[in-house]
Amino acid sequence: MIIDTKEEASTLGKTKTFVIFVYSLFVILTVAFTSLDTPVKFLICGALSVIFLIYYCIQYKMGYTYLYFSNNGKNLIFRYYSLRFLYGKPRTIEISKSDFVNYDITTSFFNRKDSLVLYQKTKKGVAKYPPISLTLLGANKKRELKRALFAEISNR
Repeated sequence: MIIDTKEEASTLGKTKTFVIFVYSLFVILTVAFTSLDTPVKFLICGALSVIFLIYYCIQYKMGYTYLYFSNNGKNLIFRYYSLRFLYGKPRTIEISKSDFVNYDITTSFFNRKDSLVLYQKTKKGVAKYPPISLTLLGANKKRELKRALFAEISNR
């Protein structure tokens, strides 16, 4: 099975670009074409800026991540990278199905952000990977991922 969030990541990028465009347009129109006195212009621009910053703070806190998952073959493959403003570098986790021990899905940020934590058996014990954000996944893809990971644990 393959799970890929390419379309969701593209939609998110387009939405962010649209929000920046609309914000910039409103600020430019307010400053250039409004016949209001200066304090009112600053209040309008300030209010728009606060709304814009709240939107981007929420986007940042959600930690949207592009995710590619495949369980075809002998390994579980997770490829992911952050979709935050300054994109993180692409990362890959490959875990042999025989070494895959467990997984946890944690919820945070008002139950809106889900993160996947993977566990792998090593020579020194059990290794815990850093969390991977699942916030960009829809409910169906999240359910498919949980089923696939649970099936790998159950197949032993």
